[in-house]
Amino acid sequence: MPQAPTHEETVAKRILYIMVNEQGLRAGDGMSPDNLSQDLARHDIAQTDQLQAVQYAKEKGWLRDGPYGELQLTETGFAVD
Repeated sequence: MPQAPTHEETVAKRILYIMVNEQGLRAGDGMSPDNLSQDLARHDIAQTDQLQAVQYAKEKGWLRDGPYGELQLTETGFAVD
């Protein structure tokens, strides 16, 4: 029986949804942490939840730090449903 997703996983998937569906990003595209934080705030996601979810997404290989401090969407992250 599959486990229910953790809160971090749920928020991390919301981040991917925002990046792909609202911002139109593709694998390799990046978004500044400030802009992402503003989008997440509009979705009522608290700052502490944002930080934990970004860390979770990095550990899963969904996001990585880009060369200019942006959060880059990976191929793996783009493919997450």
